[in-house]
Amino acid sequence: MSVIELTTFDVADDRTSDMLAARHAMIEAFRTDRRGFVAAKLIRLGERTWLDAVEWTDDAAYDESTAKGGNRPEIAAFFATIDALVEVSRGTRYDDAEDGPRAVRTVAYGPHPSQVGELYLPAGPGPFPGVVLFHGGFWAAMWDRRQILPVVVDLLSLGIAVYNVDYRRVGEDGGGWPGTFADVAAAVDTMAGIDPAVDAERIVLVGHSAGGHLATWAGLRAGLPAGAVGADPRVRPVGVVSLSGVLDLVAADGEKFGTDLADTDAEPIWGAPPPARPQVWPAVAAMVADGIVPLLLGAHADEDPERLAVTSPAQMRDGGVPVLAVHGDADEAVPAGYSRTFAESITAQGGRAEFVEYAGARHFDTVDPANPVIWPAVRTWITERIGTTPPPDAG
Repeated sequence: MSVIELTTFDVADDRTSDMLAARHAMIEAFRTDRRGFVAAKLIRLGERTWLDAVEWTDDAAYDESTAKGGNRPEIAAFFATIDALVEVSRGTRYDDAEDGPRAVRTVAYGPHPSQVGELYLPAGPGPFPGVVLFHGGFWAAMWDRRQILPVVVDLLSLGIAVYNVDYRRVGEDGGGWPGTFADVAAAVDTMAGIDPAVDAERIVLVGHSAGGHLATWAGLRAGLPAGAVGADPRVRPVGVVSLSGVLDLVAADGEKFGTDLADTDAEPIWGAPPPARPQVWPAVAAMVADGIVPLLLGAHADEDPERLAVTSPAQMRDGGVPVLAVHGDADEAVPAGYSRTFAESITAQGGRAEFVEYAGARHFDTVDPANPVIWPAVRTWITERIGTTPPPDAG
């Protein structure tokens, strides 16, 4: 369970803009200098009074940060804008749910701020089957794991433990090849021993959009050649669900997938979440003239076909894990053909890949637990893989 540092302070009206600018620089310093930093949220309590809630992965990270104090100029500059500290306290993070506050345990699988996820456990002693959940967002640093919380809540209602993870992404240190892929492999392997209540023999990987690509890639790791990034998996899932996944990176590269990110003012597609880190967007936008795939892989598909053979699910060897590839034929962001090509490739190898296309479904329809057609089918597929029966009131 993560620790929240709660700092209440006063700022004069004429210094508010200075404080906000300095805080942005301080948060970036936290990302590079402070182990265990997860996120921060600033709340205005009154005309001059503010509350800054900073999340750390554990007590040790909180204590280390406190001991460092204003060791970086950016951090000291922020505190110089404050008139008075009102209170500093320590709290515990809880996620809000319809049935009341639910405790969340934050589990880091590496030292980078993005090498982290929240582990949600159902009520009861377990052992519970588990899902590792990968969010989408063009593999870019603007979006994070918070966008997919409705899926977490729904899976918990089925008695499934959920590890909702982040990973290093394009636009931050270590993102792209090979860091993003190494992170995904490490996150999945963390399920072995993550908690006594989690049954690591009954794990399903689920991802949406770019996260669908990563979940599927992770499910194919057993087919990777020795020495490849992600080879020799410690945890072998019993199934993978790709929701509107970017499963053919060769096609995506050829179509310059992701160039839409160049327009930071473009109208978002239906259902798209706002970026969690909009300040990163301009830097990413400046790099995507040739699409996002070469930024993810470090090369175009025709420049390094060997890399595509170990990163693009449609070009990879079967890993022996059944995959459900769900897509809508009205997807505005990711062509359904990417999922179709993948399923055809795995099936041709003798593997188990099922492509299901829903008429009229848009990009975010596939990841909406309220969707009355798509989501019940996804639930059924997952519970069949892990050998459980949904509760009668689970829909």
